[in-house]
Amino acid sequence: MRAWRLYQAPTPAMSDARKAASGSVITGLMSSSTGSKAYGVAVVPIGIGQFWAALNDETRHPGYTAVDYSELVSGSVCKSGRKVLQYLPVPMLSDRWWVGVITMNHKLQSQSGGAVRELAFTSTVDESLVTSSSGKKMIANASPIGFSKGGWFLVAIDDRHTYVEYFLHTDPGGRIPGGMASMFATKGVRQNIEAITRFAKEASPSCAIE
Repeated sequence: MRAWRLYQAPTPAMSDARKAASGSVITGLMSSSTGSKAYGVAVVPIGIGQFWAALNDETRHPGYTAVDYSELVSGSVCKSGRKVLQYLPVPMLSDRWWVGVITMNHKLQSQSGGAVRELAFTSTVDESLVTSSSGKKMIANASPIGFSKGGWFLVAIDDRHTYVEYFLHTDPGGRIPGGMASMFATKGVRQNIEAITRFAKEASPSCAIE
């Protein structure tokens, strides 16, 4: 079913999947001529429907993920094609903002009976999408990122466990050394997997669990 993916991310090594099965979040870097490419692999103790609902609830992620502000600027909450303004505080550097364009892979989900799912994303820094006063205030105090794209790939193991792959290709923009950018990428991947897992356990996602 990987051939049907919207974002064709490399397949992690089987050794990473085996390590993830023990409960660890495995991360790594891949070579890239532009920006940084990082991946994460995990097996989370949450059913795929619950994790999926949490993953798609971006406007309620602040307080769990590293993103400090999240606002829907186009489309509908939890629906494919939505655009979400994201604001990320960056210690000792200019904070960053972007608008994430979120796409659900309906074909993959339908053909697998819900057992396999993908959420793909890309970024835009089109300021015209941000029309609220609070959103404008946020981007005025930050720098736009270079780009961000990637995807989440989920596979139901059983009713209470989900195999998770998360792939991120990003350029934070600005004059950030490559080593630091790569560190941010791998750290961000790990933190996002752990944050969504915690959100799924503790919060009641607005998105329908299916």
